[in-house]
Amino acid sequence: MSTTSFAARRRLAAIGALAAAGAGVFALLWGFTESPFAILIAMILFVGAFGFGWVALTRRDADRRRSAWIAGVLFAGALIAAVGGHSEGWVIVLGGVSVAVSLPLGRYALGRDRRSLAALPPPGVAVPAASKPVLLINPRSGDGKAERVGLVEAARSRGIECHEFGPGIDLRQLAQDAVTAGADVVGVAGGDGSQAIVADVVSRAGCQMVCVPVGTRNHFAMDLGLDRADPVAALEAFGDARLKTVDLARVNGQAFLNNVSMGVYGSVVQSASYRERKVETAMEKLPTLLENPPDLRFMGPDGEPHTTVHIVHVSNNPYLLDVRGAGGRPSLRTGELGIVTAELGGPAAVTDMFARAAVGLLSSASGFNSWTADRFEVDADGLIEAGIDGEAIELTPPAVFTIEPGVLQVRIPTTAIGRSPAAFVPEVRHAAAELVRRAFLPTDHWQPLPRR
Repeated sequence: MSTTSFAARRRLAAIGALAAAGAGVFALLWGFTESPFAILIAMILFVGAFGFGWVALTRRDADRRRSAWIAGVLFAGALIAAVGGHSEGWVIVLGGVSVAVSLPLGRYALGRDRRSLAALPPPGVAVPAASKPVLLINPRSGDGKAERVGLVEAARSRGIECHEFGPGIDLRQLAQDAVTAGADVVGVAGGDGSQAIVADVVSRAGCQMVCVPVGTRNHFAMDLGLDRADPVAALEAFGDARLKTVDLARVNGQAFLNNVSMGVYGSVVQSASYRERKVETAMEKLPTLLENPPDLRFMGPDGEPHTTVHIVHVSNNPYLLDVRGAGGRPSLRTGELGIVTAELGGPAAVTDMFARAAVGLLSSASGFNSWTADRFEVDADGLIEAGIDGEAIELTPPAVFTIEPGVLQVRIPTTAIGRSPAAFVPEVRHAAAELVRRAFLPTDHWQPLPRR
């Protein structure tokens, strides 16, 4: 495709995105002005449904069932009020669809679609193929994903030495044995907890690591910019690849790659039934945990002590607290911990928190705090129940969090994007201004959007 044709397609996408967004906003406003009473009633009913839904989560037995029924009735009433019996309601629905359609068009126009990102120069520095590659594989991780994709066979066909691990096998010792035997690149095919163990060994030895995403969520692989749907493609990192250096965080000396959650989640994940019955276990324990939050004490960003929070979340580099990039970290090289805490009050307070999150104003919610630091400490009178990279653990207080900047060397396939999706979530005002430029101005006025 010629450069001129490519630019023309970007321009058409930008015009389409602006037109769809404008039509959507116009339809939403028109529907509201034509039937303000019905829409206002719908909004009140939606808020009521959310509030009673929260009550259903935080109560037991008959109170839970009664609140769930009320939430369902209010939600149905909200839908009827919004779209039933008058055309304006359907205009609002179509407006919402138009706004949704504008998003992929905007991503393409701004060069933020997957194909465009894959065409960017890969990050990191070029490194030659490993001289003694070793891959440690958990065949049971991700419900047996490694076996389903034939990972062992694919690795051995590339000359990679493979060792399986699982119950009864010490992964840390396995990784240490590989390093002692002269492995210069050690890969691990497992969940994020397994990735963290091998990362600890590799960083101490000064070797290089390959992340093969066969776990359930693979958050570390996502923020490395790997294709989580294709674990076999990650094996290409044992050949000619790109090398990135990333941070490694620790709590009481134990390494973690993603995050440590304390409070409500940290207590729920301790249950033996959590692995098989996540939702049911959370609903069983949530009422008690909200009424009696775990004993956690720490100093907030304002220097004041906090003792009654329900959630304390500490991450290896801060997450993007934006609904468009939730669950991702723009960078793994900031050298800072991301700290998020929340006090979950009554239904009104929780509704307000979620509503603010939906419009990008979560940081202004009452009871919510987020900040960064290179050290953080959480104290308690007894053991602190936590989930570390998704694995249940009990921490001896005080839980001391630190971060080691740039100590982990990770190899990325040259075909991978190599950057977190969260790094490409633009500021709304920057994106809107650039869409206008790409729709109506010559290409020499187009500007690349800054990465986070």
